[in-house]
Formats: sequence, structure tokens, C-alpha cells
Amino acid sequence: MRDLRSITHCIALAALLLLGASTLSAQQIVQRGALGAPGLVQDDTDEWTVPLLLAEDHDVSLYMPDVSTPQWLQRNYENYINRGTYVLTLFTFYRTQAACRANQLAWGLGDVAHLNACVETGYRARRVLIDPPSKSITLQAAVMVDQNGYIQPSTLRDDQIFRTWDQFDGNTQLALKKADEFVSRQMKIYDARQRSLH
Repeated sequence: MRDLRSITHCIALAALLLLGASTLSAQQIVQRGALGAPGLVQDDTDEWTVPLLLAEDHDVSLYMPDVSTPQWLQRNYENYINRGTYVLTLFTFYRTQAACRANQLAWGLGDVAHLNACVETGYRARRVLIDPPSKSITLQAAVMVDQNGYIQPSTLRDDQIFRTWDQFDGNTQLALKKADEFVSRQMKIYDARQRSLH
């Protein structure tokens, strides 16, 4: 029964991103900060948080929302305690148009229109189910985001893609490791609070 609830929860989260992208073409999920880096990002509970830098190189910077909020912890707590898994939105800030074009090509969007759209694209958002015990992730939904932080609906991808951490580049592997360390620390604090209430 819990497995079914977990699957239903993941599908519902992906559907929320999809619904937002299809019905609110001007939905903002990133607020631009200094030099274009994200100043605020919207987490999986629709709260705005200051993003945490996980890793960066010449082409991209990878961020996650601040997951120390009670809303995010409450939403992910049961799955984390029972399975060690959680759902997280990861944000990529494109420092170069070449990085954006590489992502478009990797998604099979190598037509001129999508490659030219990188002039306007500043970010990518990916909602993923992270499974640290098996060192894997499942992509639930991904979308490109323009320079002003608004979703580009035509770039929405909702195919469920499974990858192990070692299939990613070193920058992404570092980001996943740091994200998991932060989530683990926050979940331990939250778990101690929950236990003290009972």
C-alpha cells in the first residue's frame, strides 16, 4: 500500500509541474539574481526559497531549493524514513548558450527553433526522485526556463528516465552527493522533532 502511495505521490508531483506548464505559460519558477544566477527558486511545495549552490563548472551551476522548510520536509518525510527516497527539483543555471544547446541536443531537440531558443533560455528545472540507497534517480519532469525565470512550455519533458549516479558527469555527481548530504542532515533534525512530539 505504501509503494502505491509513493508512486501516486510522485505522479501527482510531476503532474503539478506539467499542469503549471500547460495552463500557466507564464508561470515563474526562478527569480533572477546577480549576474543571472537564480536569486530565488520555487520548491516542490510552491514556496520561494534562496537556492543552495551544489556544483559548478565553466558552463553551468547546479542549485537546489532550501529543503529545510517545514513544508518540504513534511512532504518528503515518510518516503525518506521508509525508503530513503525524496523528490527534489534541481535547477541548472546556464552560464553559456553552448551548455543549453548541449542539453537540447541530448533531449532530441536539435532543430533550429529549439537551438535558437537558447538565446532566451537561462535555466533548466528537473523534478527528480532521488534514491540514495541505490545511488539512482528517476527523472519525473524537466523544462527549460527563460532568462526571466518563466517556464518555456514547448520544452516540457515528462518521460520517466532512470539513471544511476555514475552515469552522470562529475559535476552532476557532486551535486547529487551534496544535495543528499544536506537533505540527510535536515531530515535527521526533522525526525528528532517529530519523535519529540510523540
